[in-house]
Amino acid sequence: MEYREDVRVFLMYDLGTFAARSGQHKAELVKAPEIDLKALKLIIELKYAKDIITCAVKAINACSDKSRKILTGVYILDKTNREVMKEVGYKKSRYWDLKHIAIDEFIDNFAKIQKEMNLKPSFKLIK
Repeated sequence: MEYREDVRVFLMYDLGTFAARSGQHKAELVKAPEIDLKALKLIIELKYAKDIITCAVKAINACSDKSRKILTGVYILDKTNREVMKEVGYKKSRYWDLKHIAIDEFIDNFAKIQKEMNLKPSFKLIK
C-alpha cells in the first residue's frame, strides 16, 4: 500500500512532528550536517580494497587447477617455488612454464572480472 500526501502539507505540518520525534527542532534541519571526511575516505578505501580482494579471489578461482595451485601456493600461502614445484609434481623447466601460464591466466581473469564488477578506478596488471 502506498501512502500519498501533498508535499506542502508534509513540509508545513508533518516535518516538524517528525523532527520533534527524532529529538530535533525544525530549525536544526537547516544546518549542514558535519561530515568526518577522514572517516568517509577510510570507508571508501576499505570498500575498494575489499572489492579488489574479491576480484582477485574470483580471478584465481577462475584459473585451471594447476594454475590455481601454483598461484595460491606461491602468492597466498607464501610457499617457496621449490615447495610448490614438488607439490604439483613438475620439474624445474616445466614448472616455470606453468607458472608463467598461471600468471597470464590470472591477469586475463582479473581484467575480465574487474570489468564485470565495474571497479573504479580500474588498473591493468602487467608482467
